[in-house]
Amino acid sequence: MDKQAGRVNVNFLSDSKKNKNSNIQQKQTKVTGLDKLFQLQKDLFKEGLDPEQYEDYIHDKIKEEKYYYKSLTNDDVEKLVKVYKKKHQTKDNKVNLMLSDRKRKKRQKKLFKEKKRVLIEEQKRGLIDATFKELSRSKAIGVGKSTHLHTNDPEKWNNTKKFLFTGGRYFEGSDKEWVDIYQKLVSENSAHLFDLHSPTALNERIMNH
Repeated sequence: MDKQAGRVNVNFLSDSKKNKNSNIQQKQTKVTGLDKLFQLQKDLFKEGLDPEQYEDYIHDKIKEEKYYYKSLTNDDVEKLVKVYKKKHQTKDNKVNLMLSDRKRKKRQKKLFKEKKRVLIEEQKRGLIDATFKELSRSKAIGVGKSTHLHTNDPEKWNNTKKFLFTGGRYFEGSDKEWVDIYQKLVSENSAHLFDLHSPTALNERIMNH
C-alpha cells in the first residue's frame, strides 16, 4: 500500500512538473498580432520607408481591413510608429556619425599631406643651400663654383642640379661633405632628407613635429 502511494505521489509530482513546464512554454511562445507587426518593421525598414510613410502604410492596411491591422487601437498604432521612428533615428545617427568621422579623417589626411609637403620643402631647401655652400669651396675639377647664380627653390631642383657640374672628375676625398648632402637630395626616398630610412619613419616624424 505504501509503495503504491509512493508511486502515485511521484507520478503526481512528475505530471505537475510537466504541466508547469508546458504552461511556461505556452506563455513563452505565444505571439500576438501586434508582435508580428513589430517583427514586420524590419522588412519595411529595409525597403526604405521613412516614419511618415510607415504611418500612412499602417492606416492604409487598417482601411483595407487586413488581418493583423483591422483590430489595432490608436494606442497600438502610436506604439508601432514610435518604435519605428526610434529605429529610423538610430540609423540616421549612425549614418551621420559615419559621415562625420569620414569627413574628419579626410580633413586630417589633407592637413597631414600639406604639413608633410611643407616640411619636406623646407628640409630640401636647407640641404640645397648646404650643397651650394660646400660646392662653392670645393677644389674638385668639374664642380661649378658659382652657386650663387642658382635658385634654392626645391621645385626647380631637378633642373638646377644639371648646372652644378661642368664635366670632369667630381669626387675627391675632401669633398665628402657635399657628396653626402647631394646624395640625400637626389634620393627617391624623401626619408633620406631627414636621415631616416623608411616612409613610415618619415610619417612618424611628421606627425610628431
